[in-house]
Amino acid sequence: MKKNNKNRILHVAVTTQNIISVIFLSLIAIMTLTFCIIILLRNASLRKQNEAYQQQLGMLQEKGYYKVDQVDLMLEEAKKNASKEARQQVLGNIKSKLEAGNSTASVLRNLFEGQILVQKDGRYYFVPIDSSLKMNNFKETDFTKNDKGILEYHGNSEKVSGTLGIDVSRFQEDIDWESVAKQGVSYAFIRVGNRGTSTGKLVEDEKFKQNVEGALQNGISVGVYIFSSAINEAEIKEEAELVLDAIEPYEIKYPVVIDVERPNSKDYRTQDLSKDDYTKLVKKFCNIISKAGYTPMIYGNIETFSLILDMKELEGIQKWIAYYNMPQYFPYDFTYWQYSSKGTIDGVKGQVDLNIMVK
Repeated sequence: MKKNNKNRILHVAVTTQNIISVIFLSLIAIMTLTFCIIILLRNASLRKQNEAYQQQLGMLQEKGYYKVDQVDLMLEEAKKNASKEARQQVLGNIKSKLEAGNSTASVLRNLFEGQILVQKDGRYYFVPIDSSLKMNNFKETDFTKNDKGILEYHGNSEKVSGTLGIDVSRFQEDIDWESVAKQGVSYAFIRVGNRGTSTGKLVEDEKFKQNVEGALQNGISVGVYIFSSAINEAEIKEEAELVLDAIEPYEIKYPVVIDVERPNSKDYRTQDLSKDDYTKLVKKFCNIISKAGYTPMIYGNIETFSLILDMKELEGIQKWIAYYNMPQYFPYDFTYWQYSSKGTIDGVKGQVDLNIMVK
C-alpha cells in the first residue's frame, strides 16, 4: 500500500514538471510569434513609407523638381547651349560692325577689356591697362560731332572746356587767320620745327613766324610743338633750345609740346631706342621747357603711349592724344584730343587737324 502511494506521488511530480515545461515552451512560442508579428508590421510600415516617398518624389518631379544627377546633366546641356548662343552673338556683333565699315582693330578693341590693343606692321600688341595711373573717366555719350564734323562735349564736368582748336605747319601753306577766328577756333598749336627721321637734321618750320603772328593778331591763343627724332640728350636739348629761342618774342599761353611718333618709313633713326631711353629723352625735354616757365606736354597716338613711352614715368605731364574714332579709346588722363586729321575750316586750304580741349 505504501509502495503504491509512493509511485502515485512520483507520477504526479513528473506530470507537473511536464506541464510546466509545456507552459514555458508555449510562452517562448508566443513571445517569438509576437516578435515576428512586430517585425512584419514594421516592415509593412516601412514599405508604406517608401511607397509614400516614391509617390511624393514622382509628384515633385512632375512639378519641376529633379534628382541631383538629372540636374547635373541639365546644367551641362545648358552650358553647351549657352556657349553656342554666346559664340553666335559675338560673331554676329563682329560681323555687323565689320559690315558697317569699322576697322578690324576697332572691332577687336571692344572685345578685349582691360587691355590696350595696338595694330602695327601687321601685328596686334596687347598692353594691359595700368589702373594705378590716372584715368580720363569720360563716357561714350560725353562727346558727339555736329553736322560740320566739330566734336562737342555734352558731359557734366565743369572742368571740361570743350573748345575748338587746330594744329598747323607749313603743309597748310598760307592761312587766313581772320577767317579761322570767325569759325570759332580759340587756339592753335603751331609747329616750330622738326628733326629729320633719317638724316637727323633739325630745321625750323618755314611758316612758323607767319602762323604764330597771324594767330595772335586775330585773338587766337597759341601753343607750339616740335616733331622730335632725337636719339640722345644732346639732341633733345638742341630741340628744346630751338623751340625756346623761336617762341621767346611771343606770348605763348598754351603748352609747348614734344611730338613723339614712330615714322611710317622703314629706315628711321629712333628705331633702336628702348622704351626707357625714349622716356628719359622726353622727360629731359619737358624738364627744360618747365624750367623756362612754360607748360610742357607730350603729343602722341595710342602706340606712343602704349609701346614707345613708359606712362608711369610720365604721370603728371599733360598728354595730347591723337585718336580718330568714336568713342575715345585712350583710357588715361589727357588734356587735348586730336579727333580728326581731315577737318575743314574756312581760311585753311585743304584738310587740317581738329582738336578739342578737355581741361
